[in-house]
Amino acid sequence: MKLRYVRTALLIALASRGFAYCPESALAPLLFVLEYAVWRGWQQAIVYTPDLEQGCQWSIVRLMKCLGVNGVGSSLDSLTNIRIRANLGVIILLPRFRRNATENVTKLVKKLHKLKMDTSSYDWLLAARSYQDFRYVNEILNATSVRFDQNIVVAYPYSNWSSVHSMSAVEVPFPVEARNFLGEQLVVGRCNSTDDGNPSLDDDGPTAEPMLDDILRFLTVRLNTTSMIRYYSKLGFRTYEGTWTGLLGALMDDSVDLALEPVTVHATRRQDMEFIFPIAETMCNIYIRQQETSTVRDIFLAPFSARLVACVMAVALLAAITVVVISRMTATVRSKERRMGYTEALIWSTGILCQQGGTWTPSNPAASVVLIVCLFFAVVTYNAYAAFITSVLSVRVASVDTIAAVLHSPNFKIGYIRNGADQMYLMSTKDVQLNAFYIRGYSDADNLVTSAEEGLARAARQDYAFFAGQRVARSTLRSLSQARGRCAVRELPVQSTRAHLAFPLPRQSPYARPTLLSLLQLRSGGALARLEAALVPDMPKCAPPPGFASARATDVRSALILLVLGFITSLSLGLGEYCWKNRKELKLFIASCYRRLVNVVTH
Repeated sequence: MKLRYVRTALLIALASRGFAYCPESALAPLLFVLEYAVWRGWQQAIVYTPDLEQGCQWSIVRLMKCLGVNGVGSSLDSLTNIRIRANLGVIILLPRFRRNATENVTKLVKKLHKLKMDTSSYDWLLAARSYQDFRYVNEILNATSVRFDQNIVVAYPYSNWSSVHSMSAVEVPFPVEARNFLGEQLVVGRCNSTDDGNPSLDDDGPTAEPMLDDILRFLTVRLNTTSMIRYYSKLGFRTYEGTWTGLLGALMDDSVDLALEPVTVHATRRQDMEFIFPIAETMCNIYIRQQETSTVRDIFLAPFSARLVACVMAVALLAAITVVVISRMTATVRSKERRMGYTEALIWSTGILCQQGGTWTPSNPAASVVLIVCLFFAVVTYNAYAAFITSVLSVRVASVDTIAAVLHSPNFKIGYIRNGADQMYLMSTKDVQLNAFYIRGYSDADNLVTSAEEGLARAARQDYAFFAGQRVARSTLRSLSQARGRCAVRELPVQSTRAHLAFPLPRQSPYARPTLLSLLQLRSGGALARLEAALVPDMPKCAPPPGFASARATDVRSALILLVLGFITSLSLGLGEYCWKNRKELKLFIASCYRRLVNVVTH
């Protein structure tokens, strides 16, 4: 390779002597450009020569020929859309800037930026002729949208170039962009099984093993690694001594290079490890049962106070007395008119006030006036009564929709999983409301549960506020049956617990950037969206809860009791009236039955 470089340099030098004059400052960077292209592993390159001297054209031709000999295809001053966008070099041989004449170079840089040739797919090399020219180039790049980054190298002559100081003595690098680990082993930690091979639930929630297996295969192929999987029974947590257990503990002591498990990013975890590219968003929520009823339930007797009932009964009694008086006065004047008794008058007035009518027809103007007044009073009473019932049923349900409302409600019991990840989070958080939530739940040991299924089932049956992670709670709800409260629980989000899911790595891990670029490529293909849907499931699809208070049988319990009492009273009165009218026959019948019974007993 060194002999080829020397031969190339001689060809360039001889070519420059045979034609018009080409300054030494233009020839100096050519050999460096050639070795830099080979060192970077370019496969194709484009050479741009703005304001190049006329005598240097043949030197550029020789440079392109030498690039081809060394396996680098090249073209000259191409300003069309580039089809190949991988590992492409851009060489700009800068002229000597006399009197700050940089107009053509500025136009070239802007044109390349317009063609989107300043992205990560291109590798730039700008060869300046002096330090002063280097400063001008810096100003040009800062004046355009192009900036210095890992893909742009600006070089200028520093000393004499020789084979001793040549870049051929530099070890060929494997840059980050290559993402090639040469088949080295990548130790990956997983948390989907126990030591005996039985499946185990993640402390943070459900996992998607098939999709994670696909991601691992993608990383193995793209990074050219050999993956070795180590299984752990638990994700792990940080103890009071500050050490980590489980998979996270293995990550901290460098037993694994990458934990291929989606982990919720908390402040305590971020202090000790790194997380790359948030996969999904999650949080902790409070789960309570659906609030279906309002505070006023007995809508039949609720409008009536004792004073109001007494007034209505007084009006009915007064109407009955008035009707009896009018009936007797009319019977005195008209002998054929039937008199109305007090009981019949009371029943008639009650029927009129209840808008049920009666059997008595007024026979004079006075009685008609009484009937009209009673009907008017009944209409006013009925409208007021109906308006109250409508207002009770049309008022929106007073729902508990925040953690503050749960804490201020004396009816709710508060709980969470005993010695679980949620309890550890409530203990370590600095949120005042969550601390109050933790203390109130811990004060009564009966409120703590052993599993998410137990807590959600309890929240569906009674006034119980259950604090749990979104992933665990939703996946558990989807597995519950309708009878156990699958659709009877609603979710109250706690916005202060919002966090992301990501793959953890040790601090300053060399695998962070290659893994990030691989995940970005997966995201562009839509694979991470499916993983997010699997890791953070939706709430079960149920019928929407009622937004208004609904009437039930218990709401009219007093009306049903009154109806039954009315039936019993009417039957009793009818039976009593029958017995009174047939008292002689009943007396003889009872006497005969008694004599027969005596004869049977004595004989």
